[in-house]
Amino acid sequence: MLYDSIDNFIKYLPDFAPRAKELLPLLKAVQNFTFEEIKKMDFGTLDLRFSEYDTKSEEEIPFEAHRKHWDMQIILENEEYAGYAPIETLIETIPYNEDNDIAFYSGIGQTFKLGKGMAMLCAPWDAHQPGITIGRTPARIKKIVVKLAWQ
Repeated sequence: MLYDSIDNFIKYLPDFAPRAKELLPLLKAVQNFTFEEIKKMDFGTLDLRFSEYDTKSEEEIPFEAHRKHWDMQIILENEEYAGYAPIETLIETIPYNEDNDIAFYSGIGQTFKLGKGMAMLCAPWDAHQPGITIGRTPARIKKIVVKLAWQ
């Protein structure tokens, strides 16, 4: 899992991730445009998932992992905690669904703050737990998840 500023993703990701150059126009747009403006833009073949939701308590959100895709998660409004754990340290609670490319897990990981100006890139072997409330009051999140085919 990579967690860093969008500035550093723009600067360094193309040097070590083969398809990263496809992400650069999106990452630059995130720095300059609103969620609604980005939804109207064309980013070619990138598989973008736009979502809006209210954060929840850590206990309400299972870990998830994918086998066919890397997930890049980019927050455009507000901030949340995101959990991370190596998949082999967790217990599978809902088996892998090939059609949706997802399995769910329980266990303990570590959390970090994900907000505007930051992104995380999760590999298929990284379990992640997005959408955790910071403090006591849920926040309305506007996020883009980029699905990057693996292999």
